[in-house]
Amino acid sequence: MAFTPIYLKPFTWLDTETTGLDENENDIIEIAAVRLNLDGTESVSESKVKMERPDNAHPKALEVNGYTEEAWKDAEDPAVFWQKVADSGMLSDCIVAGQNVKFDTGFLNATFKRHGVTVKGKPYRVDYHVYDTCTLAIEHLYPWLSSVSLTPVCVALGIPVNNAHTALADVRLAMAVDKELKRATNAQQAEWARVIPARLEAWVMADKPKVWPPVN
Repeated sequence: MAFTPIYLKPFTWLDTETTGLDENENDIIEIAAVRLNLDGTESVSESKVKMERPDNAHPKALEVNGYTEEAWKDAEDPAVFWQKVADSGMLSDCIVAGQNVKFDTGFLNATFKRHGVTVKGKPYRVDYHVYDTCTLAIEHLYPWLSSVSLTPVCVALGIPVNNAHTALADVRLAMAVDKELKRATNAQQAEWARVIPARLEAWVMADKPKVWPPVN
């Protein structure tokens, strides 16, 4: 079997929105991916997916994801959509990346298995080698964060947050977190000790809104 060297693999940034936290009981209802091709271009995919098991959906999860029947009226049919995802190659032969991305790949692999998705006659699954910005956040921001969820990490870094918990917006936010943490100078990291506690306190005092900083 021929393997592609890691330096020849593009990154695909991924996020899913789900009806709960259990990959075996809950459904993916939105997915977005941004593939950074080796030629410098981007391939972008974003889809809403019909809920399969509404009786298992957690009301809080649907509230967080902004689910309404109207917003999802044109959602993809899961019976055919997940095979299309596998056939597209968007998540194949690449490094899958994201914030807490093991959550997303776990849901995807459970979904592919449930629907009997195959590629070239073999069961399809996302590779277990992933790149997770949670690791970077823990490494750089550990003294100030009580959570490495995406929104508080963005607040800490001064990255504007809008439409949190929509799949494509969260993909873009995770990419911004990655860029900010990797390019930070020693002077910027020293400055974090002064500004991050105040940023997080202001956000918490405002009841942790989805849009931050506030828009007038």
